[in-house]
Amino acid sequence: MYDDVSILLSEIAAGEDTLLEFKEVVFKGNQVRFASDEEGKAQIVIAEVFISMANTEGGVILFGVNRNGEIIGVDENKRDLLEQFVINLALQNCKPPAALEPVLDWIMLPDKTNQQRLCLKVTIPKSRFYVHYTSDGRYLKRVGSHRTPIPAEQLGRLLAVKSLLISFEERPVLGTSTEVLDLSRFRAYYQQRFHQTPEERSVSIFQQLRNLKLAMQDEESHWHPTNLGVLLFAEHPENWLTGAFIDVASYTHDIADGNTADARKVYGPIPEQIEQVLYYFRTSPLIATISLKDGLGRQDKPTYALSALQEAVVNAVVHRDYELPGSQVRIFLFPDRVEFWSPGGLHNTLSPEDLYAGCQPVRRNQHLAGFLRDYVSPVTQRSYMEARGEGFLNLVRESEQVSGRRPDLRIQGQAVCLTIFAGSLS
Repeated sequence: MYDDVSILLSEIAAGEDTLLEFKEVVFKGNQVRFASDEEGKAQIVIAEVFISMANTEGGVILFGVNRNGEIIGVDENKRDLLEQFVINLALQNCKPPAALEPVLDWIMLPDKTNQQRLCLKVTIPKSRFYVHYTSDGRYLKRVGSHRTPIPAEQLGRLLAVKSLLISFEERPVLGTSTEVLDLSRFRAYYQQRFHQTPEERSVSIFQQLRNLKLAMQDEESHWHPTNLGVLLFAEHPENWLTGAFIDVASYTHDIADGNTADARKVYGPIPEQIEQVLYYFRTSPLIATISLKDGLGRQDKPTYALSALQEAVVNAVVHRDYELPGSQVRIFLFPDRVEFWSPGGLHNTLSPEDLYAGCQPVRRNQHLAGFLRDYVSPVTQRSYMEARGEGFLNLVRESEQVSGRRPDLRIQGQAVCLTIFAGSLS
């Protein structure tokens, strides 16, 4: 956009509009500031500009031009500082992370005395797959030269349109390359599923990633992992999808008040997160056992059906909404119950009673569920995901056999909470 300098100069002369904004850079030591903005709000302001442009028609921000359209320039000794500021801001302050991909160009523009000044031109492309939001959850659009919240009805339509273009799982994680994927993990999965290594096939590993919806090419033929690829084969998916991890907290009392007996965050690709949580369930001394004495001596029995706990963990990561900002799967262990909190409501108008009645669930993340059919559980020695759709009813039945109580499933706010009760310790 505005690649021709003469056209860009004429646009500068016309002033700021929907597609163009000026920022006069004022450095304070190694801190980036802007002349027209409040002290300490540089990051907030520029993030809002980026997001509002991406959600509208895209645009250009010129650093080194004041609000009156006068070309001031940027201190050449501070160019690296400004460039890093812009890159970090796009990655950290614009959500989803790495989905907004600014293009940076250093250009020379003449000031009013015709002296050439160094300026930074940042082009924000119109977003194809996402509606972007600030780190505090505000969705903005561009109206003239102003940033304004997107009205609720319009936001709903935008979100619906974006999701129809391509599903969340298949969207590319822009700003990254396939180098974020651990190809050793992918090769191990591939050999298990297809009984041969990727190299034994006649197509490239990139094509195999694309065939499995783990990567895709953009218009310039650059390869990017998809959200699905990041969830399954990135060492740290939470670096690209905030909240793509599991919080586990154990309490010796009845409420989640922050006074934990144990707490940990579970990271890694989704299949490994599930395995780590299951290992915790099997080995944690904070999960009590029922001790029974009879004529044959003492017998220890679990307070939970481990297969039911597994089903709850799998459901929490498969059915959760990975686009919901600032949230992750949370598991709370209490003396008498385990609570599984999964971000996002039940998918496709399902209600809790529909699931208790045996309704076939509609999975929010269909491809992720499909992949988990290829991973074998260390608990059941069967697939994590059964194709029959009976997992929830099995969870209910097995839990009732141990505790005598039906698990409780409820929607609270923007989350689903499943509670499995412990067997009696008395």
